[in-house]
Amino acid sequence: PGPAPEEEGAPRLSFHCWPSSRLEATRCVAPIGALYTPLKKLPPNCAPPSALQYDPIRCSTATCHAVLNPYCQVDFRTKLWVCPFCLTRNHFPPHYAENINETNLPAELIPQFATCEYELPNVPPAGPPAFVFCIDTCAHVEELTELADSIQQILNLLPGDSLVGLVTFGTNVQVHELGFEGIPKAYVIRGNKEYGPQKVGQLLGCTGTSALGNQMNGAPPPPPGAPGQQQQQQQQQQQQQQQQ
Repeated sequence: PGPAPEEEGAPRLSFHCWPSSRLEATRCVAPIGALYTPLKKLPPNCAPPSALQYDPIRCSTATCHAVLNPYCQVDFRTKLWVCPFCLTRNHFPPHYAENINETNLPAELIPQFATCEYELPNVPPAGPPAFVFCIDTCAHVEELTELADSIQQILNLLPGDSLVGLVTFGTNVQVHELGFEGIPKAYVIRGNKEYGPQKVGQLLGCTGTSALGNQMNGAPPPPPGAPGQQQQQQQQQQQQQQQQ
């Protein structure tokens, strides 16, 4: 047998064949999904040597916007490509149509380059990479011990400026505050209740609302900032109380 697909590319897929109709999609036993490994070092023959310094070519269908890839059917005579997801026929941009042929392919159409990374020129820098570890605590102690050892090894391999988050879930969901070394701190969210994104943001104190408003809604206050920020917040609260 050959190497596993995730060894030749970044994603690991839960399927081998994409359903071509809604009926086939309803018959899928496992949900359709992909596990992507960021910063994965790929073999040189499986990806371009560097990130592509231009915007990807996307499908023109408003509900699709799939990216041009090696699985697209290409008509070099009419300069069209067929989206493998929605089967829409798309025209190549002029700078592609002028140069593309069977022997001169862009990187995103080379068959062995199933994974391509783009550096979008019009998108501002997003800051350092962020990694959130989501851990199911409903496991044996031995498994959790091995998992902790694996995570420790992963942390040593992450870039030095990375942002790291930790979420554990079992009966309840716990979002851990990693900025405290002496006293562990976590936000606990009940597992038998559904929360919308806005409510979760309020509970975690990351929606921009004031700490006083969060306390009135029954949510915990946001994590404390630097000492100077705490002093400033206390002064503002005292001024508000005096005005009242």
